[in-house]
Amino acid sequence: MKPNYSSYPGGKLIRMPRWAAALLLIAAVLLGLILIILAAGLALIIIPAAFSLGMILRQRLRRTTGKAPRQGDIIDVECGIVDRKR
Repeated sequence: MKPNYSSYPGGKLIRMPRWAAALLLIAAVLLGLILIILAAGLALIIIPAAFSLGMILRQRLRRTTGKAPRQGDIIDVECGIVDRKR
């Protein structure tokens, strides 16, 4: 068996110089940092916008519904116990 090939079918083992592996690692870390910064920036824009939109919609909903007119504050109810024998 040749040393350049792995024992797995279809898999090929390649040799990479250390500087290329380091460059690949640095590129992966930078890509991860860019994605984190992008997500944080979007969160700083989207979260306050959603909060203010929610407050505006809440005020509009409260203004349109208003308070229901009340007929009176006291509700008079008579209660009784019904004893049913079977």
